[in-house]
Amino acid sequence: MFSISFMQRAFIGCLLLSITYGLYGMFIIPRKIGFMADGISHASLLGIAVGLFIGINPLLPALILAAFLGFLLAYSADSHRVTSDGLIGIFLSGGMSGAIIIMAFMPGYKPDLFSYLFGNLLSIQNVDIYALVAFTIFSIIGFILQWRALVISTIHLDLSKVINLPTVQSKYFLFIGMSIGLILGVKLLGVILISALLITPVMAANQIATSFKGTFITTQLIGFFASFAGIILSYSLDLPPGPTIALLLVAIFVLSLLQSKLSS
Repeated sequence: MFSISFMQRAFIGCLLLSITYGLYGMFIIPRKIGFMADGISHASLLGIAVGLFIGINPLLPALILAAFLGFLLAYSADSHRVTSDGLIGIFLSGGMSGAIIIMAFMPGYKPDLFSYLFGNLLSIQNVDIYALVAFTIFSIIGFILQWRALVISTIHLDLSKVINLPTVQSKYFLFIGMSIGLILGVKLLGVILISALLITPVMAANQIATSFKGTFITTQLIGFFASFAGIILSYSLDLPPGPTIALLLVAIFVLSLLQSKLSS
């Protein structure tokens, strides 16, 4: 199993996604905008459908669309007339509806669409790993540069503005970076369930760890363990990797929640 090239790519992809999603999730969940990940990933199905329809790499229009939607969410985050959760709901319904209509014009069975919906280990190529490596490096550098602004603005937004931290810049980095990261992981987990790897490890780690550092480390470990085990199970039992990894993450969250309740 471990000598097969596509499995090696899948494991490397899992490691990179666990690192980046753990970083973004640490700041997305405390801001109570986890639904944003679902909205962006589901809306990006429109970009994937466009790519399949015109015959180009579906991830290219999906990446452009996701980055644009992330920009819009960051731009409207402080608006009182357009709420973030409402805008996310519009993105989700509009993107999914547009994708379904476009796919209706494509006759016959659509195996590529199912790969992007639920993930497919065989579809992960070297170029996907190169893209993930580049995105991971970009994200780590971005978080190092924006760390103080992200931490303080997440804990106390007004304080971060008073001490003149670049909160606007860090917000755009967080929203757009997360949006791009979600698309880069769809070949592994699929559009429908990619947000599980961003949200669930942080939620589970919050039940176990007692410090910010502990939460960060636990998030990384949970994300990689669930991804690693999910890939092995999906390969051994011939299951789609996205639902397998998502179910493992849900199970880990339930166990962590029970452990937290029992210990308290």
